[in-house]
Amino acid sequence: MSFFIRRTFLCFAVSWVLVPTAVRAEDLPVESAIKSAVVYSDRATVTREAKIEIPAGAHNLVFKGLPLGLFTNSLRVSGHSEARVVFGALTHKRDTSEEFTVPRVQELSDLLLQEKAAIKAYEAEKAALTEANEFLKTWARQVFFGQGQNPDAMALNYNTWVTASDGLSAKILDNLKAGLAVDAKILDSNNKIAKINADLRQVRGGNKQSHTVTVPFETDQKTTLNVVLSYQVSNVGWAPIYDARLDMKSKKLDFIHYGSVWQNSGEDWQDIALTLSTAQPGQGAALPETTSVWLSVYKPPAPGAGEASPSYIQADEDAEEAAFEKAVREGHSTMPVPVETPTDRLQLPEEGGGGEDPLHRWRRLQEERVLRDVTPAPVVSQINTGGFVGEYKVTGPATVKSDGAQTKLSIGEVRAEPELFVQIKPQITTEAYIVAKIKLKGDTPILPGQVNLFRDGAFIGQSYIHDLIRPGEEGKVFFGVDDGVTVKRNMLKDQTAETGLIAKSSVTEKDFSTVIKNLNKYPVRYEVVEVIPSSKDERIVVDILNDKTTAGYDKDYDQVQGATHWSGTLEPQQETTVNFGWTVSWPKDEALIWQER
Repeated sequence: MSFFIRRTFLCFAVSWVLVPTAVRAEDLPVESAIKSAVVYSDRATVTREAKIEIPAGAHNLVFKGLPLGLFTNSLRVSGHSEARVVFGALTHKRDTSEEFTVPRVQELSDLLLQEKAAIKAYEAEKAALTEANEFLKTWARQVFFGQGQNPDAMALNYNTWVTASDGLSAKILDNLKAGLAVDAKILDSNNKIAKINADLRQVRGGNKQSHTVTVPFETDQKTTLNVVLSYQVSNVGWAPIYDARLDMKSKKLDFIHYGSVWQNSGEDWQDIALTLSTAQPGQGAALPETTSVWLSVYKPPAPGAGEASPSYIQADEDAEEAAFEKAVREGHSTMPVPVETPTDRLQLPEEGGGGEDPLHRWRRLQEERVLRDVTPAPVVSQINTGGFVGEYKVTGPATVKSDGAQTKLSIGEVRAEPELFVQIKPQITTEAYIVAKIKLKGDTPILPGQVNLFRDGAFIGQSYIHDLIRPGEEGKVFFGVDDGVTVKRNMLKDQTAETGLIAKSSVTEKDFSTVIKNLNKYPVRYEVVEVIPSSKDERIVVDILNDKTTAGYDKDYDQVQGATHWSGTLEPQQETTVNFGWTVSWPKDEALIWQER
C-alpha cells in the first residue's frame, strides 16, 4: 500500500509523528539510485529510489553522499510498503569525505601520486649511481697510494695499471650515462606532474562535501520498503536547440527539437528519465515590499561659487548618514553602491572608536568589498518562454555527467509545410536569402533558441529564433543565400540642389534600380525591402517619386517606419527590375542628422 509524507492518518499508511526514542534506533544505510530529474533553467528536481528491508521497531533511514548544493528545504520523502510505517521529521547535515567531487579528480590524483613515487625511485637510482662512482674513485685512490709506496711494483705492473684504469674509466662513464638517463626520466615525470596539475585546476576539485539525510521511522513488523527521496539542486540548466532541415524539392521543413542540458551538481545522472521544463521556480513566490519614493529640489551653487552651499552639503550628508544608519538597523541598504548586497550587517563603530566617521567607514567598507573574493553566482540558462510553461520528456534514458559539458538530447520533432521565397535588401547586400515562412500546427510551440540550418542535407550555418512561435502563429527562418538568384543594384541619381525664391530649401533626390534574375530551373517568389528616411521634424519632408518608383509597393512593411516592400514571382531565366526614387527637402540653413534605429 503506497504512502506519502502527509499529515493524514490511515490504516497501513505512512504518517508523520514524533518517533519514540526510548530504545536506541538503528541506522540503516540506504543505497539509492537516481531514477529521474526535472530540469529547469536554473535548477533541477532530482528523484532517488531505493528498496530496503527494514526490521520492526524504531530506526533511521540514512541517505549518504547527497550533493552539497541541494536545497535542504526541498527535501521530500515518500514510498510504499505492505506494513504500516510511520515517518518522523527528517534531518540533514554536511559531511566531508576523502572522496573527490568528480571521479576524474580521483583519477588525476592517483596519476599524480604515481609520478611522484616514480621520481623518488629515480632519485634513489641516481643517488646509487653517484655513490658507485664515489666508491670507484675512492678505491682507485687507495690502490694508487698503496702501490705508490713501492715504486718497483708500480713500474713492473704498468700494463696492469693501464688495464685497470681503462676499466675504471669505462665503469664510471657507464654510471654517468645512466645518471643522465635517470635525469631525463625525472624531467619527463616533472612535465607530467605539471600537466596533471593543470588538468586538476580545470576540473572541479577538492574533497567531496555532501549532505547526509536521516529519516526516522517506526513499524510494527519487518517489511520491504520502497522509498523515494527527492530534492532540488543548483548549477543545472538547459536551453532549446533546433535542427531545421529544409528540402527544396519537396518543400518540407522538419524542426528537430533538442535540449542542451548541462549540470555541475556533484553527481552524475546515468540512464535516468529526464524531463525539461520551461517553468522558472527560482523567480520567487511573492512581490517585493512597496517602499516610498522621495523627491527634493536640487539647489545649485550660486553663480561663481566653487561648490554648493554649506546648508545643502550638510543636508546631503545628513540624508546619506540616515540611510546608512537604516542599513545598519535593517541589515540592508537602499543606497546605490557598485557592489553586491552585503551578506553581513554593518556595525556602527563604538563611541570614540578611533574617531572614524560612520559614513566614511561605510564608504570604506563598500570599497573594500570590491576587492574580496566572492563565490561566483550560479550560471542560469535564459529561456524566453513568452509566458509559455511546458514540459518536454527526453526520448529514452538520458545520461548527463556532472562536468558542466553540454549534452544534446532529443525531445521531439515538428514538420511544417513552409512558404518559400527569397528576400532581398539591396541597401544592405545584393544577395538573395531563402526564407521559410511557416504557420505552426499542433500543440507544441517553438521556443527561442539556436537553430542549426540544413538545406538539402547540407549544413549551411546557424541562426537564432528570438521570439516564441505558438501553435497557429507564423514565423520565419532564413536558410542562407540562394545562388540561383542574382541581384544588381544601380545608383541612377544622387543629387542635392536648392529650391525657392524667398524661403530656400535644400532638396536631395536619390534614384535606384535593382535588377533581379532567376537562374534556377523552378519559379521563385521574391520580396524586395528598401527603407526610405522618416522625418521627425515637420520642416523635413520626405516624398516617394511615383514616376520613378515601381508600382505595387507597401509602406511601413512589417511595422517598420519607412520600410517599402515589393513582391512577385520570377519564372526560370526571367528578369525584373525594381525602381525606387525619393526626395528629402529641408530648410537650407539647417543640417540633417541621419540616425538608424
